[in-house]
Amino acid sequence: MMAFGELLHSPFLLLFLLIGCFESCVWLKTKLHSPLINPTLITTVVMIGLLTSLQIPWQSFERASGYLTFWLQPAVVALAVPLYMQWQKIRSQWLPILVSQGLGSLVGIVSGVWLVKLLGGSAQAIISISAKSVTMPIAIEVTDKIGGVVGIASATVLIAGVVGQVMGIWLLHWVRSYRPMAHGLAMGTASHALGTVRVMQMGSRFVAYATVGLILNGILTAFLAPVIVPFLL
Repeated sequence: MMAFGELLHSPFLLLFLLIGCFESCVWLKTKLHSPLINPTLITTVVMIGLLTSLQIPWQSFERASGYLTFWLQPAVVALAVPLYMQWQKIRSQWLPILVSQGLGSLVGIVSGVWLVKLLGGSAQAIISISAKSVTMPIAIEVTDKIGGVVGIASATVLIAGVVGQVMGIWLLHWVRSYRPMAHGLAMGTASHALGTVRVMQMGSRFVAYATVGLILNGILTAFLAPVIVPFLL
């Protein structure tokens, strides 16, 4: 029989715990209808606590999460479906979309840098937070290129996504913005993939614009951050 210690290192058990925790949070969220119950954040905290308390090496969890990471690629490709369905309308609005994305990328970079600078953060911390509003792979590449700390960048990307997922729609309603274009672009630009997942509950038009925001902000940030951040320092 497998020893208890070896069982804890089993990728299949860790995968079961990961999926079970996430699905439990989703079920709880549907029952309580509370925006504070964020499955992504809660699952992350629970799994970190579990791995730390039981002294499970991260390599074991990496093998387990690899099964899920494999399916992220076709999941991202699936976002092209609502984008294709709304392409004619999106193409007719190319100018306001490009202008808003340029401003959104600049605000995403400058706001994070200035906030860390105002709080007395180190130069590396300032650099590392500049790409907080883009997807994780782009943020890691941008941060590594401009000399930041990848770990800090990864954490800030997760925080930006979770905060936007929890508060983004509420803030947009608070400023009396209800248009699918505004909601989608704002959520995709500020909160990348997690923001896009949030608007999936609202319809295909929201998802299409969120996908545009996610893609364009990632491209613009990859070009702008290495140029702008040295001047902000």
